[in-house]
Amino acid sequence: MNNIEDMFKDIKKDLDDIDVPNNLENRLNKALEDKVMKKKRKNRLGKIVAVFLVFLLIGFNFDALAFYGKKILGYDNVMNGALKELNDAGKGQIINKSYTFKNGVSVILDGIMIDETQLLAFYTIEDPSGKDMIPRFELKGLVKEYFPEGGYGKYNDERTIIKYIQSFDPPHFYERSLKFNIHLYNEDINETGEIKFKIDRDKAMGHTLKNSINKTIEMERENIHFDSILASPTRTVIKGSIQNIFELAKDVINNDRLRPNNIETKLYANGKEMKYQGGGMSTDHKGITFHKEYDPLPENLKSLKLELVSFSGDHDINKVIDVDINEKEQKIDIIGQGIVINEIDKRNEETLITITTEENTILTKVYLIIDGETVELEETFNNNYKKLKNGEVLHTRTLKFHGVGEKYKLEIKRMTYSKEYNKTIDIPIE
Repeated sequence: MNNIEDMFKDIKKDLDDIDVPNNLENRLNKALEDKVMKKKRKNRLGKIVAVFLVFLLIGFNFDALAFYGKKILGYDNVMNGALKELNDAGKGQIINKSYTFKNGVSVILDGIMIDETQLLAFYTIEDPSGKDMIPRFELKGLVKEYFPEGGYGKYNDERTIIKYIQSFDPPHFYERSLKFNIHLYNEDINETGEIKFKIDRDKAMGHTLKNSINKTIEMERENIHFDSILASPTRTVIKGSIQNIFELAKDVINNDRLRPNNIETKLYANGKEMKYQGGGMSTDHKGITFHKEYDPLPENLKSLKLELVSFSGDHDINKVIDVDINEKEQKIDIIGQGIVINEIDKRNEETLITITTEENTILTKVYLIIDGETVELEETFNNNYKKLKNGEVLHTRTLKFHGVGEKYKLEIKRMTYSKEYNKTIDIPIE
């Protein structure tokens, strides 16, 4: 024990003999101050970097939110190129309102897009049952109802959700709000809902070209008149007519009507064919009118041409032609359309008449007069088609009538045919 105490005493004596430098305290204090300052500088720099990153992220996300906040989302696979560009530019108005039916089917009006040619409604139908329950829609304004013109959409893989774009007539200038009326009915449900929304006129777009065409292309019987063109950011619409109300009334009185089936046209902007979107034809108090819809025109428009490719229609003919039962290959010409009566055959109290026409020529209402008695067509069979070297296709078939006799007359009341024209007109762009 004494030895240990002696050892501690010796160590204490050695420590007491150590001389401490006079400036040691100052040096230690300075070292500590430098350490604290460096730590403070590091903390301050870290805080500055953190704040900068926060602002950078907030700014980036704010731009992203602002970009997506003005877009109608979920329609990239449904929109065409022009609509995508308009949507990216924020030209659509976001609605984001919904209605749910009692059976669980819901309709969400995601947004609208308006210009001088149409109102486009972007809506989603969600049907958990996957029964393809598609409601009927219309837009109700202050006075007028705007009915759908046409539309297109796309289902998900399970067919429980469809994204749809529906076209309506553009609302009148005085409209400030609209009702999106929805009707769902089948054997299980008959319910009507509505979605009310206001129109943001600041989002509405005008037109890019609005001109009178006022040009006519002559045909054998009637002429096709192209009246006007109205182009907007979403589409290009060309309107025309075939008969005015007075010409139509005259043909009805004279039992000499024309019923157009199709007018095929092509639109070329700067020499490039524009994509066809659709069209329609109507017969009303204005006569026979039509419209054709194409993609929007390019911005740097230098030339615009419209081509009438072909016309098809059902014509009142009301002609009676004598036919010789013993003569083959009898040729008939009716309003420029050739009909060849190849042969007439009596068989089992039936008369079979084989004829050949162009592919698109159809005798839509034909009778056979046998010894003064009018007999209806029973059926058409043995349809054969032959393509000629010039590309023309001939259609040979057999008409069957009940009864036989000695004197035959073919009565053609109505006939449908198509004719190519390939005539082009220039459309003014100024």
